[in-house]
Amino acid sequence: MQFRASFVVALLGLGLAAVQAPSQTPTRTLVESPHQLVADVMYNELRDRECDSFWQYRSVRVSGSQEVVREQVETGQGPIFRVLEDHNHPLNAQQRQKEEQRLQDLVTRPGAMNSIEQDHLRDEERLKRIIQMLPEAFLYEYDGPAEGDEVRLTYHPNPAYTPSTYEGRVIHALAGTLVVNQRLKRMVAMKGTMLYRVDFGYGLLGYVDKGGTFEIQREQVSETHWKTHLVDVHIQGRVFLLHSVAKDQREERSNFHPVPHDISLAAAKQLLDQVAGSPAMAELTSSKR
Repeated sequence: MQFRASFVVALLGLGLAAVQAPSQTPTRTLVESPHQLVADVMYNELRDRECDSFWQYRSVRVSGSQEVVREQVETGQGPIFRVLEDHNHPLNAQQRQKEEQRLQDLVTRPGAMNSIEQDHLRDEERLKRIIQMLPEAFLYEYDGPAEGDEVRLTYHPNPAYTPSTYEGRVIHALAGTLVVNQRLKRMVAMKGTMLYRVDFGYGLLGYVDKGGTFEIQREQVSETHWKTHLVDVHIQGRVFLLHSVAKDQREERSNFHPVPHDISLAAAKQLLDQVAGSPAMAELTSSKR
């Protein structure tokens, strides 16, 4: 009897252990849904744009027949820039004089910056609307495992989403990839291809052709701010979204550093003048003659 009792207790113990075993298994980490990750990222992008943050940077821009190197400073009245090189050659004396006159006019003539400022504000509003629509306009899927902090997603149009603006219709026709920093919840890169032609007013008001591509890449420039360092757009059609971006353009930006949030146009021009007259720029000019 004593043996039987011990045997029964042992069986009960094994049974209890078997019942409790699943609760001792480590809980699997829940992976954030792609939609929620993108929503968090776009929320942070919008919040960043609302902050007063102006920057100076170098730009290499190729668009159509244009191929220039510019130094650009962002201000509350819009960005101003000085062209430093044209088609891999420093500006000659006549071109430098023309640039100086153009900048002097922007800084000193009342209203000279109005159109630049208005175009900039319209671009900012369009970008805001585009960022707001991205979480709902597409269906997202993870594209492989994360690499460090970065994770890659694919996206394609969400058939349940109906865009209400011209830019919304163009954006909704895209499919491609999105790379985000999942720890900081920020956009790192985005690529897209137009899946089909988009007509406005049956093509009478404009159109964007199938097959066009775009790519943007962003980098962290401070603890809280990110800036776009590559814009590569190749879109065919009679309508595009942003005044500051051509339909066929590649622009690489580098050497970001902050400037005061209340910087004046005159102070911004002084920064551009310093770069144009710096020893490094003089050395670059003499080496390419």
